[in-house]
Amino acid sequence: MFALIALAVSLGSPIPAAGWVTALDGTRHRPLVEEKGKTLALVFITHDCPICNAYAPELRRIADSYAKKGASVELVYAEPNLTLAEAKSHAKAYSYTGLKTFLDPTAILAKASGVTVTPEAAVYGANGSLLYRGRIDDQYVAFGKQRARVTSHDLRIALDAALRHHPLAHPRTEAVGCFIPLTRS
Repeated sequence: MFALIALAVSLGSPIPAAGWVTALDGTRHRPLVEEKGKTLALVFITHDCPICNAYAPELRRIADSYAKKGASVELVYAEPNLTLAEAKSHAKAYSYTGLKTFLDPTAILAKASGVTVTPEAAVYGANGSLLYRGRIDDQYVAFGKQRARVTSHDLRIALDAALRHHPLAHPRTEAVGCFIPLTRS
């Protein structure tokens, strides 16, 4: 029994009591608990990461597209010193208003999801299990180095599989971006 619990924790399964974060309207939420029963993608971002900011239009498209299909795509600012006012300003500047967006200053959601860089996504199935962790797509090969054309839309693939209750061929991909300081051991 202990081995099964250890395995579940090592795979990044959500911790039901974990995850209190503050939404941009100032209310407190637990996305891993509140969205149980629904496919959920948490996309971890930082306001000053150039890769995160470059992905803003695509993240908005993904969120809008998958909301129509019954999945929730929520943004998490994974940075310790970002104020609520700064997050609101950034969300407005990058057209994130209207999306569920949270501050995670202690990286509790980032740690529960196993993410270490931004932008990085964690997709949870309707049963609350972590199904995918990794990049949005394969546009960035390394920091400052990107492909001319995206060849794999990993987050979209993961969301489609989760909505259809299908296993993923690649449940982990390597995200390229800015490190989340509080997740480094």
